[in-house]
Formats: sequence, C-alpha cells, structure tokens
Amino acid sequence: MAIRAAFAAVLLLCAAQVPAGEVEWKMLTDQANLHLQRGSLQQAELFAREAIAEAERSFGRKHRAYDQSIATLGLVLRFAQRYAEAEKEFRRALVLREKALGPRDPAVGILVNNLADVVQAQKKYAEAEKLHRRVLAIFEKTWGDDPKTAASLNNLGATLHAQGRNAEAEPVLRRALVMKEKTLGPNSPSVAHTLNNLAQVLEALGRKAEADKLAVRAAAIHKGVGASAKN
Repeated sequence: MAIRAAFAAVLLLCAAQVPAGEVEWKMLTDQANLHLQRGSLQQAELFAREAIAEAERSFGRKHRAYDQSIATLGLVLRFAQRYAEAEKEFRRALVLREKALGPRDPAVGILVNNLADVVQAQKKYAEAEKLHRRVLAIFEKTWGDDPKTAASLNNLGATLHAQGRNAEAEPVLRRALVMKEKTLGPNSPSVAHTLNNLAQVLEALGRKAEADKLAVRAAAIHKGVGASAKN
C-alpha cells in the first residue's frame, strides 16, 4: 500500500479520461524497470509485485498487462540470481501468453528465451536446449537473419557446449558469428561474446591455435570498445 500511496499526488495530474488503474499500472511497471536497470533489485521486486496486483485489479488475468507484469517480476528475480523463483514466474506468464497469442508468436519466443536462460542457469541443460531450439524456430521464421536470431543461435551453442557436445556446438556458433558480423558489424561486443564461446568450443576440441586466434580477436574488440567509451 505504501507504493500505491506514493503515486496518489501524481495520479491527480493525469488526464481524466485515462482510467486510474491503467495509469497506476504503467507507473508501477516503469518504476520496476527503472530500478531493475539501476540494479536496485529489492525496490524493483516491490514495484513488480505491485504491478501484478494492479494489473489483476484493473484488467483481469486475461489481459496482456497481467502476463507482462509477471514476466517483469521474472526478470527481476533472474537478475537477483533467484533462478528457481524466476523460472516459476516465467512459466506462469508463458501459459497466459501462449493462450492469448498462440505458441509461435514472437512475444512468446522472447518469454521462452528468458525461461531457457534461467533453466540453463540451474544446469538443466537438456531442457534448456529444447527451449532454445523452440526460440530459434520462432525467431528464424519471424526475423530471419537478425541479431535476435543470432543471439538465439549463440545461446543454443553455449548449451550444447555445456553438455560437452562441442562438435555440434561449433557449426551453431559459427553460424551465430556470421550472422552477428553481418547484422551488427565485425567489432560489436556481441560478436566478441560469440568469439569467446567459439574459442572455448575449439579448445575443448583440441584446436588450441584456432581458439587462441579467436580469443585474441575478441579481446581486441573489447579493448576497442573500452577505448571508445573513454574518449
């Protein structure tokens, strides 16, 4: 109730034709995201939980605001490294989003990607792989060669590597690398991330010389980005 009261004065300034519940829900959601970006996870969690309650009161459980609020809480819990709790919230949001949008909607894919992330963080690699493959299928159909598709390939490759399936991981990561270079440019930090992942796979395959070259290139990208940030 304290969080709700904090918005009372602001709500009085809002246009009369806008439902108060809608305004308050948006403000709660914005505050949750703002605190999440700042790393104030305790405050972000409080606002996220209030946003869920407000969405249920104002819109009902079938409204997109409700599953969005649950997904926001899942993100907060994920960054707090409370992975099992985050998984529970993402699964709860996923059921609602699939029912509203269908199983192949890109918004569903994004939520499945977040679920895969916390499942993998708990070292449930086989399940994470299935989820990453589902995300990849959705992203490829929706966006084709795109940074989001490339990120999905990178995630799948990392999951295969975590299972020791390095021969399978290599072509997946190489495809991710080519796509990232094409869509983001060769000096993107995201490219460096995939270079490092591929280097780990190659080293595990006994190809250290190749791995070292990729690691050196990744380090050069990070160094260049850091230098640019200082200028």
